[in-house]
Amino acid sequence: MFPIAGAALFGTMDDVTAIRNPDTTVSICELSPQVFLRRIDELVSLHLRAMGYGPAAFPQRRSLWAANSAIAGFTATVALDHDTPTAADPADLTQRVVGIAYGFPGTPTSWWYREVFRGLRASGRSTSEAAATLADYDEVSEVHVLPGYQGNGIGRRLLDNLLPRLSRPTAMLSTPEVPDEANAAWTLYRDLGFGDVLRNFHFASDSRPFGILARPRTDGRC
Repeated sequence: MFPIAGAALFGTMDDVTAIRNPDTTVSICELSPQVFLRRIDELVSLHLRAMGYGPAAFPQRRSLWAANSAIAGFTATVALDHDTPTAADPADLTQRVVGIAYGFPGTPTSWWYREVFRGLRASGRSTSEAAATLADYDEVSEVHVLPGYQGNGIGRRLLDNLLPRLSRPTAMLSTPEVPDEANAAWTLYRDLGFGDVLRNFHFASDSRPFGILARPRTDGRC
């Protein structure tokens, strides 16, 4: 299990083949669970490239993403690179996916909930306080932009589309800690209104420290 939720706006791999074509447009579209499953191999491959994970991770990640898409309330947004005169259509498999973001309602049975609950208790919160923090939230599980397309505001556009469509009062995510929050992901999350829930938390499956962030639902702009 990889604990990253909403942490992969920016990858680590060079990808010269992903450089944008000036004759195409990148559009942001809602993605249904059905089309998500049709394109799941492409989506998971994008995730692995953005995160710098090797191909050995593909089967596990594919299985997890498929399971996530079956959760009631699953909500996804995709960035498509398509010919400028053509309307963006996630069902058109010739239109290249260059970004993906999705979330779903958190539940006490999920691995992420249990891990964060453990962290809250270890930080000194009571059982009731930890349960209240995680009482009614959507987990922003994944946010990824293909290397070569990063630095163009696609991550923000994905979240601007996704966050208002989530149903619960709070959106939560985890992202790796960096000194002084000095990277684009942290800057974006702060700009979007995400505040601290837990800092320097270690998931059981990852040696890196993570920040757990939350953002209240708003009626206006993300």
